[in-house]
Amino acid sequence: MLRKNEAIQQVERLLQTIKAEKKALEDISSQYQKEVEAVQAKYYKHIEEIKKNIKTYELELEKTAKKYKYALFDGTDVVDTQFGRLICTIKFAVKRAKGVLEKLEELGWNEAIIIEKKVNWDKLEKWPDERLIACGTERVKKEKIEYELNQ
Repeated sequence: MLRKNEAIQQVERLLQTIKAEKKALEDISSQYQKEVEAVQAKYYKHIEEIKKNIKTYELELEKTAKKYKYALFDGTDVVDTQFGRLICTIKFAVKRAKGVLEKLEELGWNEAIIIEKKVNWDKLEKWPDERLIACGTERVKKEKIEYELNQ
């Protein structure tokens, strides 16, 4: 009986500590979230505006470079300027055309097809033990001890 009382006292002490720590975490997380939201509200619009501007200028730079590529890249693939450099690279890539998967299957070229296989564990959970054993697994007993905090 003494052993059980000691165990209960230790469990109560731990539950009390966990409850206090969870409350502290909840309080600080709430404050953190409020402060993050305030900072986001203050800067979000301006950050998004600047990102949009950068994207616009990058597109304009790309169009300008393509328009004048023969003048800019005459005999070279790098153009250095006061503020940066333009680099022209040429690469060959496979065009992602429609119907390629069907054509690969038709030709039997399966090495170029990705087939993802995985176990449907939710389905296996409902199977009888005999089927589980037949496919190399089994149902095992898992013990889990949970706790609930009193309000």
